[in-house]
Amino acid sequence: MSYSLQATFSRGELDPELVYRSDLELFRSSLATCENFITLKRGGLRRRGGTKFIAELKDSTVGGWLIPFEFGNGQYYMLEFGNGYFRVYTNAGRVGTVEVSTPYGIADLPGLKFVQSTDTLFIAGGGVAPHALKRLGETSWTIERMSFKDGPFLDVNISPTNLKPSSTGNPVPDMTSNSAPSGTVSASNGSSTAWQVFSRSEGKSVLGAGATGWVQYQFPSSVVIDAYMLQAPNDNSQNDDMPWQWNIEASNNGSDWTILDTQDGQDTWASNEWRQFAFHNETAFSYYRLSFTQGGGPNSDNSAIGQIVFHQAGEDQSPFNLTASSAAGINSGSGFKVSDVGRHIRFRGSDGFWRWFKITSRSSATVVKVQVFGQSLPDTKAQSIWRLGAWSDTTGWPETVGWHKNRLAFAGTVEEPQKIWESQTEDFTNFSVSHVLEASDAVSVGVLSGQVNRIQWLVDDNDLIIGTSRAVRAVGKATEQDPYGPENVEQNPETNFGANGVSPIKVGSVLLYFGPYGTDMREMGYDFSADGRVSQAVSEVQSHLFLPGIVGACYQQYPDSIIWQWDRNGRGVGFTYEREQQVYGMQRHDFGGVVECMADLTGVQSDEVWMTVNRTINGVTRRYIEIMQRPFRGGQIEDAWHLDCASRYEGVPANTIAGLDYLEGRDVIMFADGSDYPATVTGGEVSLPNGRTAEKILVGLDVKARAKTLPFPINAQDGAALGRKMKVDDCKVAVIETGTLRAGSDATYLDELIYYGAGDPAGEPAPLRTGVIDRSLETRWEDGGQLTLEASGGKPCTILALNFGRDVEP
Repeated sequence: MSYSLQATFSRGELDPELVYRSDLELFRSSLATCENFITLKRGGLRRRGGTKFIAELKDSTVGGWLIPFEFGNGQYYMLEFGNGYFRVYTNAGRVGTVEVSTPYGIADLPGLKFVQSTDTLFIAGGGVAPHALKRLGETSWTIERMSFKDGPFLDVNISPTNLKPSSTGNPVPDMTSNSAPSGTVSASNGSSTAWQVFSRSEGKSVLGAGATGWVQYQFPSSVVIDAYMLQAPNDNSQNDDMPWQWNIEASNNGSDWTILDTQDGQDTWASNEWRQFAFHNETAFSYYRLSFTQGGGPNSDNSAIGQIVFHQAGEDQSPFNLTASSAAGINSGSGFKVSDVGRHIRFRGSDGFWRWFKITSRSSATVVKVQVFGQSLPDTKAQSIWRLGAWSDTTGWPETVGWHKNRLAFAGTVEEPQKIWESQTEDFTNFSVSHVLEASDAVSVGVLSGQVNRIQWLVDDNDLIIGTSRAVRAVGKATEQDPYGPENVEQNPETNFGANGVSPIKVGSVLLYFGPYGTDMREMGYDFSADGRVSQAVSEVQSHLFLPGIVGACYQQYPDSIIWQWDRNGRGVGFTYEREQQVYGMQRHDFGGVVECMADLTGVQSDEVWMTVNRTINGVTRRYIEIMQRPFRGGQIEDAWHLDCASRYEGVPANTIAGLDYLEGRDVIMFADGSDYPATVTGGEVSLPNGRTAEKILVGLDVKARAKTLPFPINAQDGAALGRKMKVDDCKVAVIETGTLRAGSDATYLDELIYYGAGDPAGEPAPLRTGVIDRSLETRWEDGGQLTLEASGGKPCTILALNFGRDVEP
C-alpha cells in the first residue's frame, strides 16, 4: 500500500484536461471535483454557507437585478430592480413599501453600470440618459434623469451652416432712459444717465464721486438672474475708474437686500474689457443692483462703469427660435429632429465667448426653440462656429460610468462608441471648459484604435482604466508634475486582451476582468520589469468552469476573499483569490436553482453575497432574493446555516414551522437544535417527527458538498501506475469543527466518517469533531485510486488535509 498526503486544496477544481498532469506544481493542491466547498486561503476546504430566503421578486415570471447601495454608518441596502421599478431591502427584509418607477426594462438591467457618491447612485445604460438615484430617508427614495451643464459636445461645425438666435437671454431691454423702454434704472448719485449702463453700447457712466456707490435695475415683474457681465469704461486704461470690489444684491421691495455674489480684487481693467461672473440663484427678484465699495481709481473719485449685462436663468427664460441657414452639418444633413429635444448646442457669440443652448422643442429641420445658459449673448448675429451636443436621443447616451480624479466619467454612445467624457473636478454634472483652459475643466478623450471597439467599463485607478472588447487602455497625465486636466492628458495601451461587459473586480492594486466572450478571467497589475500593466490569464487551469461564459461577478472580500461569478447556465463559480499567497482556488456551486444575479454588500460581521435564484416550486417558476450565509466557524452547532433558501425559527420549543409556502412541495431538511430531520413542505408547513420539539429550527433545501481527489501518481515496481487499476483502502482526514463527512467511491457508496462514539452524550447531536479521523474504506479497483468526500444536511464540515492509502494491481 502506498500513502498519498494532500495538505492543501488551494487550487480548487482542476480542468479535466489536466487531471493526469502530475508534473505540474499545482497538481498536489488541486482536486478533480470541488462543488459547494470553498477553498480557504490557508489551504483547507470548508463547506459553503447556505442561503437565507429574503423575499420573492415582484414579478417571478420575468426576474430582476440586484444593485447594492451603501450609505455608510451601518446603513446598507440592496435594491431590487425589475421591469420599470426598484424596491429596497436590508438583510431583515423589504424596507417598508418603497417602490419607485424607473426607465429601465428587464432587458436593460444586466448592462447597467453604476457608481456611488454618499447618498447618490449614478446609473448609466439602458439606452436612456444617465439617472441619479437618491436616498432621502429610510423610506424615501427617488430616481431622476440627470441634468447636465454645458455639454459634452461633438466636434466643431465645419459646414457653411450658420445658426441665428432670435434673443440674447438678457431680460433687460436696451435702455434709452432711466425708465424706457421698460423697467427703472437708478444710481446712488442720482444720475439721469445711469441708464447708459444698460444701453448695450460702449461708453462710460459715472456712478459716484467717491469709491462707493450703486446702480440698479427694477424689473416690471420678478425674474431669476444667475450671471452677469461687466465692461470697463472706454477710457479706463487712462484713469482706472472701474470698481474692483462689489456685491450683486437682489430685493423684492427695494429695501431688504440679499447678496447673491461678491467680488474682490477685480483690478487692472483695460478699456472696454469684459469680465464674466456667475452664481447660483433660483429665486426671482424684482430689483438687482451692483453695489461697489472700492472704485474710482487711485484717487477714489469718479467711479464709472461701461456696461452691465444680466443673464436670466435658462430654465426661467421663454424659449426663443434658433434658426439654421441649412440642414448641412446637422445630424448628417438631415437637420434637427424631434429626438434632439433636450440636446445641447454650444455657440460662440460675436464677442468670442462660448454659450450653450438647450433645445426645448423642434419646429422644423432648420428651426428649434432654445434657452441660453451661461451668459447672455452680446447680440443676435448669426454664427457658423457651433457644436452639437454629444448626448441625446438622436446620438445615444453613454452606456458606462466611473470615477477618475474626483470627476464623474462617462463613455460610449451610439454616435461615439470610443469616447470618454469626464466632468469638471468635483462638479459631476458640469462638462464645460473655460475660455482659457483650466486644470479643473472637463476632459474628453477618444480611444485611439485601428478598430471601433465598444467601451465596456471604466475603472478608477491612478489612471482611468478603459476596458474595450479588444483591448484595455489607460487615460492619465501626460506630464506627471502638472495637474490632470484638458491640457495634460494622454492615453496609453495596456494590453490587447479585451473584455466583456461584466464590471471588473479590483483587489488591492490588481484588476481582475473577464475576456470578451466571458470564457476566461484575466489578472492585470503593474509589472516593474515591463514598466507597465501586464495582463495574464488566471483561469487557464480551470478553464472548464468558464466554458459557458461568465455573465456577472461580485467580490466578497471578507472573510475569505472570494470572487463569486455566475455563467449563462446559472451556475455559480467561486474563486478564492489571495495573490500574495499564490492562492487561486476555483470551485463550482450548485444553489439548487438557476442563479441570475449576484451582488456583494457590507454586512455586520462579514461581506454579504445577495443573489436572485430561479427555482421551480410546485411546477411553477419562482424567483427569490436570497443571502448567502457565513460558513460555520465556531460556536453552537445549532447556529450553523448550511441549507439553501432557508428560514430560521428561534423561540420556545416548537414542533411545527409554518410560513413556508415559498417551498411548497419541496423536500427539505429541518435542522433542529443541531440534528437533521427530512420533511416535505405541505400546506406551507413542516413538522418534526414523533412530536419532537426544538428551540432553533432551520428549514431549507439540502446542499451536497462534494470533493474528489485527483489520480495521484504511484510508482509500481515495474514502472508508472498510470492506467492501472487502483483502489483506496484507508483514509485519514484532518478536520476541524466538523459534524458531517462521508468518504469512499461515488460510484458505489460512501462511508460515514462521523458518528456517535463512546462517551458522547446521549440524546444530543454528535459533537463536532476536530482532529484526524482514521477509517478503513471499501472501494473498487475501477475507481482509479480517487477518493470522494461528501457533506450534506445542516451540519458544518471543514477539511484540512488528507492522507489515504492506495493499492495498485500488479
